[in-house]
Amino acid sequence: MYVYSWDGQGRPSPFFVHSSQQRRACVILPYCPSANTIPCVGTPAVVACITDFGSADYYAGALRGTLAKSLPGRPIVDVSHEIPPGDIRRAAILLWEVQPAFPQRTVFLVVVDPGVGGSRAAAAFSFPTCTVVCPDNGVATFLMNRYPAFQAVALDPRRIVKGLISNTFHGRDLFAPAAARLAQGTELRRLGSALPSPVRLPLPLLQGGSESGWEGEVLYVDRFGNAVTSIGRISFDLKELTPWLPSGARGGRIPPRAQAILEDGCSVRLGRTYAEAAETADRIALVGSNGLLEIASWRPGAVEVIPLRIGSRVRLEIPA
Repeated sequence: MYVYSWDGQGRPSPFFVHSSQQRRACVILPYCPSANTIPCVGTPAVVACITDFGSADYYAGALRGTLAKSLPGRPIVDVSHEIPPGDIRRAAILLWEVQPAFPQRTVFLVVVDPGVGGSRAAAAFSFPTCTVVCPDNGVATFLMNRYPAFQAVALDPRRIVKGLISNTFHGRDLFAPAAARLAQGTELRRLGSALPSPVRLPLPLLQGGSESGWEGEVLYVDRFGNAVTSIGRISFDLKELTPWLPSGARGGRIPPRAQAILEDGCSVRLGRTYAEAAETADRIALVGSNGLLEIASWRPGAVEVIPLRIGSRVRLEIPA
């Protein structure tokens, strides 16, 4: 049974009580003069995995097996192992997209690590709602933007594992054991020293405002062929845009006649559903479930109907 008490500075301090009867996570709140301490029953932390390992080789299975050995019976979620190999920005965007769907205290294990064995640090981040274990190569960039108040450490392998680790599979040998320790309640600072300047990726293009329109770029194309852009976040009623990036863009009302303007000058009507594309020459601009503007088609493969690629410029404005 995991029991948390609070020290004199208001910080949780875990200690462990063994019981042959049950294992439950309990929290003992600090004593208040007006109300005595209140015990609460908590739930085990979820570990959620994002990698570029794919499913053809043993890597994803070994990662999950390492977690299972340390966390028997704990929930382990495979968010995706299909990040394009070495695509750090795609992993960073996916982490930003999926994080709100998970419960508090989730430990995200993100291993897209083309620099494995090199000079890059291994890192762990503590955000207000979750923890992230990952290489320090920028995969936490968009969560750092979402939660400016965070802590980060450079993982020290000597504090996490015994013996040597491989030079090519830190996901199994370092990151997974670190994620397991954090899921068990180990404090972040016990796994390494402070990381004062974590690596951040360059931000995608997002600029403009309601008067002149907004300009962004295609971030990725999903498996349905929808081209997801950096323009957002847009309210689901299509009335307001609140920038999701600290890029200088200004929020505001979206004009009723606004359309998406592509690099070649082609305009795409703003709509609400994919089905509307059948009525608009097989294409539609709409707000995806992540709040970002996307260019979609009624037929699979919007990029085949509308030539788009990662980095293509897109504007949201009233056509001239």
